[in-house]
Amino acid sequence: MKPQYGIIGCGNISRFHFEGLRRAGADIIHISDIHESAARPYIEAFGAAYSADYRELIANPQVTVVSVLTSAKFHREICLAALAAGKDVICEKTMANDADEAEEIMRAAEASGQLFFNSYMKRFYPAVQQAKALLPRLGRLFSAQVRAYQRWEGQYYEHTDGSEHQWVLDGYGGAVVKCAGSHMIDMTLHLLGRPESLYANVDFIPGSQIDRKATALFEYADGLVASYETAIHPLDKIGHERDGWDESLEVNGTKGRIQVYTVKWDASEHRPALLVHYDNETGTSTEYRYDAIDPFHVEMQYFHDCLTQRKPGAPNHTDGFYVDVIIAAMMESSRRRASVDLDWRGR
Repeated sequence: MKPQYGIIGCGNISRFHFEGLRRAGADIIHISDIHESAARPYIEAFGAAYSADYRELIANPQVTVVSVLTSAKFHREICLAALAAGKDVICEKTMANDADEAEEIMRAAEASGQLFFNSYMKRFYPAVQQAKALLPRLGRLFSAQVRAYQRWEGQYYEHTDGSEHQWVLDGYGGAVVKCAGSHMIDMTLHLLGRPESLYANVDFIPGSQIDRKATALFEYADGLVASYETAIHPLDKIGHERDGWDESLEVNGTKGRIQVYTVKWDASEHRPALLVHYDNETGTSTEYRYDAIDPFHVEMQYFHDCLTQRKPGAPNHTDGFYVDVIIAAMMESSRRRASVDLDWRGR
């Protein structure tokens, strides 16, 4: 049976989901947002029903897939309700507000037997997919460096309190780690697997819970250490394309190196991500330059195909849980000023 989509949340991120589903030929039949004005363009484009209360959408017997595009603080409530109603779920990152909520969603998804996908779209860059394929050629991995620097408007380092930026916490439940760094945490897990422990320092605007920079060491059982850093910054012309977007991942092994450079998340259809592979045996470097694509579109097509064929895929509820475990451990490590063993809770 062809999936019938209900979309909850019509904020900034939703336009990428709507367009990706449109390209996939999906049927969007019900849309919910507390602000009808935000939903109206999509209601008219898809001929969908509207409700301000998301519970009416979940109760619609024709909806088979619920796409949760609200801020993370609402994900637990909506995802659990959708799963209890027998719906498949697509959930934007981060999967939940914290690791406990993420575990609850994960276990509910497993118990329900429904399909569940967590939207970490950067896995769908061709450069990232090729990097994954090249990893076995690197030999024994011994180090990695991961960076997620994003230029945000505002004085995040000069202010002595966070009152001006409270909207970030109200909307997302966190600042740079959740909004910018979570994607590269997922990327690290996707390519390197789960670390055993980590040590982190998280820098907050004084007197607030607004994290503006976080640095961590992800420690693996075989001696591999991945150095991770994410930061809000004011620098206009840094990064791969000198546009203030400075996000990359480098993995080093005994037989070579891969480097992935991503591009600004909301302009990917104009500029491609870049992969560089160095092969130590031949002493050559190969650049993989692909046509520009929007990874949201690839991701939505993939999710739609999985839902149509009734087959599981990734990133899923477990992947979303892993990211939230890492974020929680980083905050704990920073508070304790100590390394923290990662509790995967029996996974």
